Amino acid sequence: MPNTPSPPSGEVFWLRTPDAHRLHVRLLGPPGGTPWLVLHGGPGSGCAPSMADWFDLARHRVVLPDQRGAGRSRPAGSLRRNTTGALLDDLERLRRALGIERWHVAAGSWGAALALAYAARHAPHVAGLVLRGSFLTGRDDILRLFSARARGASMLAPRAHAAAHTRLGAAQAQLLATVQLLQNGTPVQQRDTAWRWRRVESGLLTGRPARRSDGADRAGARSLAARRAERALCRKYRIQARYLPRRCGLGKAALLRAAAAVGAQGIPVTLLHGTRDRVCPPRNAERLRRAIPQAELWRIAGGHLAQGAMAEALGRAIRRQSA
Repeated sequence: MPNTPSPPSGEVFWLRTPDAHRLHVRLLGPPGGTPWLVLHGGPGSGCAPSMADWFDLARHRVVLPDQRGAGRSRPAGSLRRNTTGALLDDLERLRRALGIERWHVAAGSWGAALALAYAARHAPHVAGLVLRGSFLTGRDDILRLFSARARGASMLAPRAHAAAHTRLGAAQAQLLATVQLLQNGTPVQQRDTAWRWRRVESGLLTGRPARRSDGADRAGARSLAARRAERALCRKYRIQARYLPRRCGLGKAALLRAAAAVGAQGIPVTLLHGTRDRVCPPRNAERLRRAIPQAELWRIAGGHLAQGAMAEALGRAIRRQSA
């Protein structure tokens, strides 16, 4: 078991699955507090320590699982039986293992899609949803990352790889080429493709493409921390490369049906969406609002990340649902 230091008032729980995955779960707050499950995005990103900042740890019991292959879960980066159906089964297995009858769910981006699918399947165990920057897993949502507008001057995969698939359209060609390189490329190709993906993603999230110290890489002088970061990026994007071409095992139509089922069950839902979100467009929240009549939609001045005004709004929404 990895040596994973726990923050104050926290503990680590390992959920073992029947198919040999071990999910890293961070538990914060009092055991008798109002239970909140937190679902990270990606797929493949893992839970960040900053997610705990949305909660009142004096009265909230916060459960932060890293999904299969993500974060500190093991095997790291594993694609074996790594599917949306398996993730949903893991969440229900985790709920039972912790002895929680009903919990609220806070989730963002891909996590919001997973939360809707979970709530539709296990409505009696969901007390409410707080969803940020919802990702609807449609073809248009997925190809947004690979479109010319998203890439700007940067190509995720080299033109030589994309040219073989021009009949599918530029964005689809980039997706297929990127998936091929991450899954079957050499270690150098996988590393370079992951860095290109990170650059594009950073540009969408922050307006500033991520920088890489290419000179140090070519000279073979990468530090141990840099090599670890590269391996983590490759694992993260290999998981995304598994999910995205398959529309995350859901697709927009199925996800909207799940949203309608959540609406029919009357589960309280708060939707938060940045007015300048370039990853998941604001119209996603509008579609969910129409599918879930009881949902409240909060439009937040900001982008996709849970920071600044969005982080403050998450805290308010969580406190309101917990009251």
